[in-house]
Amino acid sequence: MNNLDKIYNEFGSNICLFPFTAGFYSLVGPSSTVMPCSSIKVDGWQVHDQSILESMNSQQWQDLRKNFIQGSCHTSEFCKTCSLAEKNGGSSPRQLNNYYFVEHITTDIVEHVQSIIDNDYKIDHILSLDFCPSNYCNYECIMCFSGASSKRGTFEIKFFNAKLNRKFDNTIADDFYDILKYVEILNFTGGETLLQKQVHELIDRLIEQDFAKNITISLLTNVSKYPKALQEKFKQFKNVFYTLSIDGTGEVIEYQRRGAIWQDVEANAIQLQQEFGCVVNYVLTAVNVFSFDQFVAWVHKHNMDRIIISLVYERNKNLSVSIIPPELKTPLIEKLQWSKNNYTNERYIKLLDQVIDILVITKYDTSLLPKFIEQIRIEDLVSKQKLVDVVPEWKSYFE
Repeated sequence: MNNLDKIYNEFGSNICLFPFTAGFYSLVGPSSTVMPCSSIKVDGWQVHDQSILESMNSQQWQDLRKNFIQGSCHTSEFCKTCSLAEKNGGSSPRQLNNYYFVEHITTDIVEHVQSIIDNDYKIDHILSLDFCPSNYCNYECIMCFSGASSKRGTFEIKFFNAKLNRKFDNTIADDFYDILKYVEILNFTGGETLLQKQVHELIDRLIEQDFAKNITISLLTNVSKYPKALQEKFKQFKNVFYTLSIDGTGEVIEYQRRGAIWQDVEANAIQLQQEFGCVVNYVLTAVNVFSFDQFVAWVHKHNMDRIIISLVYERNKNLSVSIIPPELKTPLIEKLQWSKNNYTNERYIKLLDQVIDILVITKYDTSLLPKFIEQIRIEDLVSKQKLVDVVPEWKSYFE
């Protein structure tokens, strides 16, 4: 049984287990690429190889692993997303992945990491694989980008003069199926995973080759569809785990995740929670934060208590809470503080405290507010409602 405290005592609390146990393999882009994780800062990461293991044993991979043992994840230029998330009070992918691996991997992780260190930071197999076969998606979320959503890509080309980012049908890596013989976790990402034919085809292949019984399947989904066609097939896997991307309720999620129909999302989420138990990933923005208390009331009502708060950085920083001026932030914090009185369960109180802490820590950046207003005016052109009708707190800034 793996224990996170034991792992941190052995290798330091700043270690990221992902590049030791897993890889992120994507077929979206000009060439198939396996990276240390989906949150890595891609500028400067230049490992492309048709063999997954050869890529993961390149000098750049070895150096990153060595840095996590001899230095810290926070000293790596590639790991800014996690460093900023932890600094600003969000849930970082590093922390969440570490917990996830400890919960679902049966191989002794301490022995596994130590064997890699002893082998000059090279690996001979991986325990988990994140697989992105396509960016096909039926949403065009305001905080998304073309690499993760084909529909958002079309929107950006039309309204932001973005360059065409074609989805390439890359040849699968030579050792892809050999690797799947040994993985304990296969995490599907995208794009919307439940709508991708490649996901359905691979699940069938894993069952046919008798690998399924040893694998935990993990799916990231926007919950727009319920996977009826997969339910019987999933029974043949060791475990099935869903992460639901839900950023609010009602009109708020329909604005932030354009294409969402709240009635469908809610029904599907409740059914998945009852049948499997789920994690909910909430991407915190300057749009949905004003109704965060309503979101907490909803997850509390349906006994969803595993909530991830993700922050936006880099390309979407003009949607982050750093654009919220003090005259809006102060009453928002007061409202969230008051909301804590509605709960006795410590998990929901801590959830509210986490967002309050993020708001307090995050400094107001005056330079980003005009960019936010500019983007929202464009988003409003194709949204069912204007932002100010969904989030009236912003009304005076658009007059």
